[in-house]
Amino acid sequence: MAPHGERTREKGHVDTPGTSVVLVGRNPTPALLSALTLPHDDLVLAGSDDTLPVAHRVAEAVRARTAPASVQVISVGPDPHDPAGVSDRLRALETVRERRPWYLDYTGGTKIMSVAAALLHEQTLPENDHPRAPGWRLYLDARRDLLRTTDPHRPALPLDTAHVDLAALAAVHGSHWIDDRDPEPVRLVVEGGTQALDARHPRLGPAARRGIIAEARVLAHLRRHLRRAPGTEVLGPRRVADPARPGDSVADFDAVVRHRHRVLCVETKTRADDVEARAGWTVAKARRVFGNAVCVLFVHTGPARPRLRAAMIDHNPALTARNTHVWALDDVLNRLTSFDDLRSAFFPGLDPEPPEAAPRPPLPEAPDQPAQHPGPDSAPALVTALGGSRLGTLTAVHAHRPAQTLILSSHQGMRGHVREAAARTLHRAEHPDAPPADAAHLKEHGYRDRVRFGADPVDGSDPHAVAARAHAWITGENGRPAVVDLTTGTKAMSLGLALAARHSGACAIYQLARERALVCLTHGRLPLHTRATVDWSLVLTGYTPLAGPLAADTAHVDAPLLEAARTALTRATDGPVEAWADTTLTDPERAHTARERPSLVLTCGDRAVGLAAPAWHLRRPRERRTRRVSPGSWAQSVHAATLHLNLRCDVAGTVLALTRPEGDVGRARELVDWITHTPPGSRVPESRITFDDPLHPLVLAADPDDPPPPLHTDLTLL
Repeated sequence: MAPHGERTREKGHVDTPGTSVVLVGRNPTPALLSALTLPHDDLVLAGSDDTLPVAHRVAEAVRARTAPASVQVISVGPDPHDPAGVSDRLRALETVRERRPWYLDYTGGTKIMSVAAALLHEQTLPENDHPRAPGWRLYLDARRDLLRTTDPHRPALPLDTAHVDLAALAAVHGSHWIDDRDPEPVRLVVEGGTQALDARHPRLGPAARRGIIAEARVLAHLRRHLRRAPGTEVLGPRRVADPARPGDSVADFDAVVRHRHRVLCVETKTRADDVEARAGWTVAKARRVFGNAVCVLFVHTGPARPRLRAAMIDHNPALTARNTHVWALDDVLNRLTSFDDLRSAFFPGLDPEPPEAAPRPPLPEAPDQPAQHPGPDSAPALVTALGGSRLGTLTAVHAHRPAQTLILSSHQGMRGHVREAAARTLHRAEHPDAPPADAAHLKEHGYRDRVRFGADPVDGSDPHAVAARAHAWITGENGRPAVVDLTTGTKAMSLGLALAARHSGACAIYQLARERALVCLTHGRLPLHTRATVDWSLVLTGYTPLAGPLAADTAHVDAPLLEAARTALTRATDGPVEAWADTTLTDPERAHTARERPSLVLTCGDRAVGLAAPAWHLRRPRERRTRRVSPGSWAQSVHAATLHLNLRCDVAGTVLALTRPEGDVGRARELVDWITHTPPGSRVPESRITFDDPLHPLVLAADPDDPPPPLHTDLTLL
């Protein structure tokens, strides 16, 4: 489908794009959807060196399902945070070099890749020569399933999922089925009922028989009511091949349903109590195989348990009501009797009305950029955004030390206490030797007045709304040098901030937390000479300062191992280290959720190291005996803890997953690598603490009496 009502691209039209450039990041689904939607003859998939394998998987899926004239995979270089390198690689493309019209989907890749590519698109296709060019820059609005353009006067583009199937969605994520057909026992029940199963397998145990029959009943019911639904696919039980162990399975699903590009994975249990124990691992493997546009339905036999889903979400905070559903089998059979029933229950909000176009006053011609970057000594005006992590907003204030700061947030931004924390960070940056300032001091000396929020939230998917708001504020600062920090917020918000910078003569900056450097789109890399003093109490919500030893009276985590790791890292660090403890560790009502978060977080300046040590033996509620935790469940707990810290600290945080040497370390490490998309054998043999990729935890086998070398790392050197 072509954008803006152009069903068929006009051949030879001088102002109609024939090439699409789609950026590819670690999540391949947006790139696949865009590649199958845009009406190009030629497709270019652009990733960094690290994501080229993902881009090649997308290219293979596109070639197998459509027939573009060409599909090209290119790298923007080894450093996806180098805007000049990204621009140079894209500028070398023939269609860009010759300034022919081209589509750009800037959803994938790093934020710097997205912003650099979008600014290059604007530069090579100026509106004076190509009035429709803003409608050729697109961004996937995952909340509405639309490709939004940077021109609000042009309607968004609905995703074309006619060529999407479950095999393609799994393949672009590096997964495939071991067998592409339902297993024989399930087929027997679906086709011939329980009599056929008993005839073929007369010695089947009662528990196995009940499980097979329940799976088959759910599968047959879904197929009966969804077989004629448009854009819908239903598969029976599937096993996912293990990349680390050929011939083995790394995950399995009892049934898989697809509607357009959204996926529902079904897990059937004969006991309701089994749902809570398996929920986290099931959701983790579903997201690993199908990406973020997936939810899981747990079906259990027996009577409905109204509090079961609430208990499950309490047990694992990474689960949400949106991605996790629990139904009794009778409810599935009685309430899901049509495609509309399934869609309203599991895929709500599809086909929304596109947002109304907002007036977009044209931005003035871009002035010359400043000859020198306005450093902290110039007391610039700062515009930045508030994203999922508050840390980037606080470190932006530290890095630029502005005279005035405007923070833009979307409707999802959490503003609570951010202004005061930013003012405190600013005070510490300007007076590093002074004692911490209280609220009265910050107000009396004007620090709080130097930080303000935008009057109203902005649309996080509308770059021009963000650009207009930021541009108006910058130009109202009476010629004060300005800095626009792109580090936080959505990519569309970052693009809007970059456009405001370009059209107001400001510098657009991105923070490289792992290198403690700034990347200015005009002046290149700039070092940061001091570390930010972070108000960790704002960032680490759910944690409390820990002065004495860890007194965790819970069997859900290995407290002695955590304390040994904390002691070793603190002793090895030539500087102050603060310890923060998960508050659920000492909460009897919530202690069973502690394994899903880092139990301890050690902070040193602007770095945070999370320590997680899920126990290998657990006692379920209302049970006397303990059960051994499976490697999959252990790996899932580590993954949940990693996501928990990443949401708060982004690239400034990393997780150490600790286990004793006698645990099933090898298999657990394989499963952690699988969840985090780490190819087998690609790990560096020498284990060390790094901040290269915050979503990849370091799994360490550690003896409390003899901590391994990584636990003797000086955190001030990281």
